This record gives sequence, C-alpha cells and structure tokens, in this order.
Amino acid sequence: MRKLTTLLGASVMGLLIAGTANATTVDITFNNSNGFGFLVTPVYTGLHSGNFDAFNKGATASAGIEQIAEVPVPPNPPNLIAPERLAVEPNSQGGFISGPGPILDGQSATLTIDVTDPATNRYATFLSMFVPSNDTFFGNDDPFAYEIFDDMGNLIEQTIQITGRSIWDAGTEVNQLFGAAAPGQNIQLGDDENGVITRLIDIDAGLDGNGFGALGALFGIADAGSITADTVLFTIDIEASPTPVPLPAGGALLLGGLGVMGFVARKRAKKA
Repeated sequence: MRKLTTLLGASVMGLLIAGTANATTVDITFNNSNGFGFLVTPVYTGLHSGNFDAFNKGATASAGIEQIAEVPVPPNPPNLIAPERLAVEPNSQGGFISGPGPILDGQSATLTIDVTDPATNRYATFLSMFVPSNDTFFGNDDPFAYEIFDDMGNLIEQTIQITGRSIWDAGTEVNQLFGAAAPGQNIQLGDDENGVITRLIDIDAGLDGNGFGALGALFGIADAGSITADTVLFTIDIEASPTPVPLPAGGALLLGGLGVMGFVARKRAKKA
C-alpha cells in the first residue's frame, strides 16, 4: 500500500508539472493616461517574428494603416491590417485591446491572448487611431521595438511607454474638422491628402515641428502644444495571465487510480 501511495504521489506531481510547463497566456493591458483628453480606438496588437513592418516614415500608408488612422476599427472583422500581417507572417497572431467602446483618457483595457509559438512571435506591434483627428494614429514603425518574449520563448514582463514620438500623421486625409473623428462630424467624409506618413512631432525640427499644437488648436485640446517627443501618453503592461491549470492528459486515469486506492484503503479498514 505504501508503494502504491508513493507511485501515485509521484504521478500527480509529474502530471501537474507537465500541465504547467508550457503556459503562454499573456495579459496585455493598455492604459490611457495622457491627461489631455485624447482617446484611442481599440488598440490593434500583432505578435510576430519581426518581419511584419506595419509602416515606415516617409512611405505611403497601406490600406490597413489608412483604416487604423481614419476610422474606429472594430475588434472583429472586417479589418484590413490583419490580412497585411498574415501575408507576411502566416503564423503570427493578432487581436484588439478594447473595452465597450473607445478607451477614454483615464481608462484601461486588457487583451488576454494565448501565444501558440512564443519563441517565434517574440515582438509586438501596437496600432490605434488618436482621437480627435482626421488621420492621426500611434504605432511603432520599428517591428523590433517591443520584445515581449526572449529567444527561448520566455515572457519578458514589462511596462511599455508610448510617448509623443510614437504619434503619426498618416498623410491620407487633410487635417480639418470636415470628416474628422470629432463630435458633429461624419468620419466617412473628408478630403484626400495623398501624402506620406510623418511623425506628428518632427524630432529633427524640435518644437518648430510640433504638430500637437495645431491638432490641439483645431479640436480645442488645451495645452496640447506642450506635448514633446518624450511625453508619456500611454503605457502598456505585459504580464503573465493567471489562468487555471487544466486537467492534464491522463488525468482521468489518475483520478481512477486514486479512486481504487481509496477503495483498497476502506477494505483494509473493514478487515482490521
């Protein structure tokens, strides 16, 4: 009986360890804390190996980036950025950080995602419309900017800071009230700009290239001109998700064995 108890105890430990060793569920929490009243649409999140380069400064915006920058992209299809990601990296993953609506100043929202191949999908790209505006968005033009897994697939828990240098003008729509994402305007309208992607703050031109001042004046955002390239507007927390441990394979047999052990113990007690 003692040998049976020892064997079953070892089996329990082995199966529980096997069930927890490969956990890759991650909580990605977006915190809107800009303090100026700007809000964002659901935040598109792409996990990839570094080959998915969503956009580049000075280039024409893709259809996916134009959609991100001009309209509140829904958490569910249709969206145009996911096919662009999958065309480059078929095994990459994506999703939206979203609440019941836009993420307002002072609010947070979380995406819980099961990463199937963390050793490959090591890097994150974040994209969202910056509201109010016509075609302003935030995102990382460097696909390697945010490493959330190391080369062994281990999660790197961290807080990512999104600063003024990560806010962009898509160059797809003229900056004006007409067609803007703003009260009283129809976002389906607006005049085409046919431009290229530019950083809202030209970090090479200093405050002379600060587009936040013009954006604030256009939409009545007080003190927006004080935003610099280093002003922290949002943060993103990357953490392991505290998920329940599922019953591992062979668990049913294990429970059956424990039941037999209990039955044997009761028989021995009766004989005694």
